[in-house]
Amino acid sequence: MSRYETNVLLYRLKKDAAFRDRFRADPRQALAGADLSDEEREAFVRWDARKLNDLGGLLHLLISIPGLGSH
Repeated sequence: MSRYETNVLLYRLKKDAAFRDRFRADPRQALAGADLSDEEREAFVRWDARKLNDLGGLLHLLISIPGLGSH
């Protein structure tokens, strides 16, 4: 698993509005270069916050991403 990469991406989604917009428009394309397992990638694409947390995503980041955190 890529806990570090998962949290790097969550942080980037929180802080980088342009990346966040690309992610909302096409999550698979936005994550194309990310070093994620298939399970992690699918959790991001579906925006399954519970699964991302189970896979090591920090809860604070998951709930603090503008426009995504409350899902």
